[in-house]
Amino acid sequence: MDHRKATEADIPEIILLLKKALGESLIPKSQELWNWKHLHNPFGKSPVILADENGQLVGIRAFLKWEYQVGSETLFACRAVDTATHPDYQGKGIFKNLSLSLIEEIKNEGVNLIFNTPNSKSTPGYLKMGWEKWGKLPLKLNFHLTNSKTKGSLEKTDWHGIKELIDLLETVSPPCEKVRTRLVPGYLNWRYRDNPLFNYHYISDGKNYLLIYRIKEGTMGREFRICDFFSSASLSQPMERELNQMLNQRIKQSGARFSSFSGLTYSDQKNIQLGLIPILKIGPMVTLRKVNENEEPMNRDWAWSLGDLEVF
Repeated sequence: MDHRKATEADIPEIILLLKKALGESLIPKSQELWNWKHLHNPFGKSPVILADENGQLVGIRAFLKWEYQVGSETLFACRAVDTATHPDYQGKGIFKNLSLSLIEEIKNEGVNLIFNTPNSKSTPGYLKMGWEKWGKLPLKLNFHLTNSKTKGSLEKTDWHGIKELIDLLETVSPPCEKVRTRLVPGYLNWRYRDNPLFNYHYISDGKNYLLIYRIKEGTMGREFRICDFFSSASLSQPMERELNQMLNQRIKQSGARFSSFSGLTYSDQKNIQLGLIPILKIGPMVTLRKVNENEEPMNRDWAWSLGDLEVF
């Protein structure tokens, strides 16, 4: 069995293998999604490795490039994402071999760490390969029981209206004491406006703040998920009141039973008000693996948003 780097010519066959091994599930497999995710990412093209047996593609492993920053330091990272093994070749260690081979490859590219949010079935396999459990992401929840029978709808979002603010946020990032996603030019449009899977919306005055959210249907009912919140400067009391008035109006309009926000970012900002329920460690399980021997990701002070850790 041979291992080799993937090329763009392999993409149609990669999509077929993903469909055969994983089905469509909640995330349809398509070349459009693959290209957006692995070719158009502003952090760089994804490192992808393949396993071939007698000319047949039988395994794939992809890492999504990511960058974090804390103070003036940039941390180069990857997110462990797409992986699949042909049904006829499962149980032969292909997933492990491809993963470890790809880790060795990205070591030479200056990558510091890998992060992901594996499910309960895949977590043991990652732990055997050196990943560690950071823990469940803390969440700030606010319930809106009066909205439970409402079926709201949202108008299509005009992202052009906040172009200048996005340019400002991606050009002049405020200093941060905790580890946050680095806002490189093009990131916000790539991550939210151009996402082929979900419709994202925003609340903004166009100059000072940007709150990005989406509506998600789940077992607990309709969720108003606040994915990210950015401000270009400290907000005045009138700005804060305006923000929360618009937020409450959008929540009511959406018919969401509850709203959610990362507890790691909620505890540090004072602008968004989401009720009295304490922050709870009930979000997705986050795992980390160091790639650079001098890096200790478990000791970092992380400030993940829900947008950072969404599965896509």
